[in-house]
Amino acid sequence: MGYNPIIFIAGMPRSGSMWTYNVCRKLIAAAGLRVWPEAVPQDETPAIRHALSSPPAPDQMYCIKTHFEIPLGRPHIRIVCNYRDVRDAMISYMRFMKCDFEKGLGVARGCMRITDHYLAQPHPDVLPVRYDDMTARPRETIRMLADFLGLEVSDAASAEIAASLSRDAVQRHLAGIGAPDREQQQTTSDPHPEHLATAQNLDGSVRMYDSTTGFQSNHISSTRDGEWRTRLSREQQSTLMEISADWLARYHFNP
Repeated sequence: MGYNPIIFIAGMPRSGSMWTYNVCRKLIAAAGLRVWPEAVPQDETPAIRHALSSPPAPDQMYCIKTHFEIPLGRPHIRIVCNYRDVRDAMISYMRFMKCDFEKGLGVARGCMRITDHYLAQPHPDVLPVRYDDMTARPRETIRMLADFLGLEVSDAASAEIAASLSRDAVQRHLAGIGAPDREQQQTTSDPHPEHLATAQNLDGSVRMYDSTTGFQSNHISSTRDGEWRTRLSREQQSTLMEISADWLARYHFNP
């Protein structure tokens, strides 16, 4: 190949892609390579341009998270595609971004489109990571990711990564990030540590963004799968099923 592969974590939103992204960054570091970019950008567009135009150094591996559709079939590129029951992903997005049902429907359509882009046909450089498999068997998922990235990582390192990114560990990390209070939302100055910034929700409120991990306040917004059945009205459920039934069947999710 000549240089290390370029890794894109590029599946649908709200499907565990930030967990997968942090796992991959830790796997790269555990293998003795430098991860680029060092800080996690809120806008990944410049990083994508750089990665596609400038190869990494021999001791470096690019790892970029995006929800853009990366073209398939390019040399040196490997893509991890997280995906999830689109109904649960939509509810999670609505909570996380504080948006209404109509916006959520648009996001659901985008989720299905991006999954089809990567997974409609098997591709040797694309690794599907299904959300319910990932949450049920994180250690196996970490090993699968290491193999896909071509990295040799010890079982002890894999176990440490799994522990550091368990749901409880991430929730503790999110508690440390905190949330901006009303006064902080109204000021243009940044009262937070350098690695923390604010990101805007769709209702105009803001959340905290940690550039060391990409995790954000309220990042874990789902309590259980299937919440769409109680969160949405019967009419909304019917509308959502109308647009997603074929997709759900294609990826073997229960109706």
